[in-house]
Amino acid sequence: MKPAALMTGWAPGRTAYGEQFHRAASVLAAMTGNIGIEGGHASGGLDFVDLGRLNSRIPVPKTEHHEVHVTDFYDAMISGKSNGYPSDCELLYIVGSNLFNQYLNLNKGKQALMKPAFIVVQDLFLTPTAKFADILLPVTHFFERMDIGLAYMGGPYTIFMNKILEAPSGPRSDLQIFAELAERLGLENYNQKSDEAWLASFLKAEPDFPDLKTLRTEGVFRFSGERPKVAFRKQIEEPETFPFSTPSGKIEIYSQRFAAMNNPHIPPVPTYIPPWEGPEDELARDYPLQLISPHSKARANSQFDNIEKTKALADDDLWMNRDDAGRRGIENGDMVVVFNKRGRIIKRAKVTDRIMPGVASLDQGQWYRPDEEGVDRGGCANVLTPDRMSPVGAFPCNSCLVQIEKASTEQEPKDG
Repeated sequence: MKPAALMTGWAPGRTAYGEQFHRAASVLAAMTGNIGIEGGHASGGLDFVDLGRLNSRIPVPKTEHHEVHVTDFYDAMISGKSNGYPSDCELLYIVGSNLFNQYLNLNKGKQALMKPAFIVVQDLFLTPTAKFADILLPVTHFFERMDIGLAYMGGPYTIFMNKILEAPSGPRSDLQIFAELAERLGLENYNQKSDEAWLASFLKAEPDFPDLKTLRTEGVFRFSGERPKVAFRKQIEEPETFPFSTPSGKIEIYSQRFAAMNNPHIPPVPTYIPPWEGPEDELARDYPLQLISPHSKARANSQFDNIEKTKALADDDLWMNRDDAGRRGIENGDMVVVFNKRGRIIKRAKVTDRIMPGVASLDQGQWYRPDEEGVDRGGCANVLTPDRMSPVGAFPCNSCLVQIEKASTEQEPKDG
């Protein structure tokens, strides 16, 4: 059937070798002629990292910007130059990122964040990450400044974001903080425009956008055109003029670049490869349950977990299948310990037939809250996830094997 769009989402790529699923989805779209046409879709749903740096650390010239893959971040902090990373980190400046909650393998993360001599965190809330800060810089909320909002995933509209509240004394916008730091560091001409002037210049730089006065008056601006925007339309309709950025200039079902790498973990044709910490891993003998960590309906990653009214809407229990629970003497509502070699979490169990045997589920984004023994009572799934990069750069948080046991009386919450 044509046109057709296979909307894969990102979850399959959040496993070890999960990029092979997304490659296969794109191949299916290509083979059925559904790339570059209205009503079709490229179907991959996953961004790949620079091929030149796959599965290795290639020396970067000093004049280039240094990059470290997100799954290597804690290793880079802990070992630095001694393990081939570009530098040793003495100062860590974190802006609007709750990385200690959202990056993988938090107990290693705790070691990593003890390494820098100085940590600055710039954020709205006292997140688990912010608790590591030597200096905490509070920032204004987006309700407290004007801005422009772009549609998620490239939707055909943009909005004006009105300032609706005056900021309390103390917090500054991110730009104000950067500008004041630049002044103290002697960086001239860092910021010579007002916020309004910056927004006007951004809009002026885009030929399809309205001016600031129009956008502010209308509130929403919807893009119009004779034809809807379609990814890779030019490459399909005019292949000689607009080739793909592949050696052949075409969509390659058999990737010449991957073939040249001669790496069995990155095959030239999409191929199923058994994942680490999956059902075929030897580790499953000790940790037989696959833990997945989907998004919560009440959070955006870790945002809103500290807001009582939205937290009340979340389903933050640990889901397990009735058969798995029965074999462990666990009943619905019991407190359980979820653990592997990386850490331990105590949560309430939700025993249900709505999850398959061998799988447990704990919504991601819950704030890390360790007790005096280092056991997490907050339910942060990343206490348990491995910080290991999938070969083509995926973030394999769902490749995580665990064991679950009923909590002892001593482990029950003191507040009941």
